[in-house]
Amino acid sequence: MDFRSKLGTANRQAADWLARLHADDRTAQDEDAFRSWLKSDQVHEHAFDSASSIWTAVGGLRDELRSTSPLDERQSLATEETDEEIPGTPSGMSRRAVMAGGGALVITAGVSFGWQTAYAGVFTTNVGEQRRVVLDDGTRAMLDTSTRIRFRAKSDIRLLSLESGRIDLDIAAEKRPFVLDMGNRQATTASARLDVSRTDGGLQLTAINGSARIDGPSGRPVSLTMGSRIAMIEGREDQLDHPELEDLIAWQGGRLVFRDDTIAQAIAEMNRYSYRTLVVTDPKVATMRFSGAYRVGDPEAFAHSLGVLLPIRVINDGDMIRIIAAS
Repeated sequence: MDFRSKLGTANRQAADWLARLHADDRTAQDEDAFRSWLKSDQVHEHAFDSASSIWTAVGGLRDELRSTSPLDERQSLATEETDEEIPGTPSGMSRRAVMAGGGALVITAGVSFGWQTAYAGVFTTNVGEQRRVVLDDGTRAMLDTSTRIRFRAKSDIRLLSLESGRIDLDIAAEKRPFVLDMGNRQATTASARLDVSRTDGGLQLTAINGSARIDGPSGRPVSLTMGSRIAMIEGREDQLDHPELEDLIAWQGGRLVFRDDTIAQAIAEMNRYSYRTLVVTDPKVATMRFSGAYRVGDPEAFAHSLGVLLPIRVINDGDMIRIIAAS
């Protein structure tokens, strides 16, 4: 493997470690594995420092959280490592690495890496922001960009309304049933981990762990078992499948993974993370398909990466990035 390929691999691994080290279920084994990875090659240390610098440089960490940044974490976990600079390597990740999806996992607005105890009933995130909260019943909810939820706990029931956006719910087990209200559909469970989205494209619910019962405006309830996903679009028949769960939850690390998706589908997701929108008006371009993993919050890098894969052109037009067919 040549040096450029080696560095590209190290950059992608560093991005994965950033996400792992900030996961709420991080373990001592994870930390030991990280130390081993860091010590195994000088390139790994350089890649992690670069990824950490990008993460913190964009202002994504709130001031009160900067003491627990990935860079500080790396220093506390790897105190035996040297800060010696590696000759011949770039000071940060190359644009090509970012365009290829190998950049640090960054979200453009505030990211809360710790769990915050929540008592108020309504929780929201802005464009490009993620938030982690612990509801007063012990349920953990991670809110994605542009998300709004409302939680109410009564003596006999727990009710969470997803008004818009996407959440990961790790529902605390107790006697009261937990009801998830998604507009004209509801899901009920005693305890489960669910990934749920409510956008203009419809509703999607995946049982990462446990199971849930889906009720609709008509028809019989649907039982959703572990690993299953249901897509619900008004006026269409419900669709059940079994997605790749690692791809599904990649958004929690600041990435989106596409597998044979159309450009139209992809830009609808990417646009949720940025005020600078991607636009495609040519139906032939909109239906082009591709696969890949991409960092959220940088629509220009995403668009140019598509230009490497597909016969398209990218035109920067103020707050809009237009994707058109290559002439």
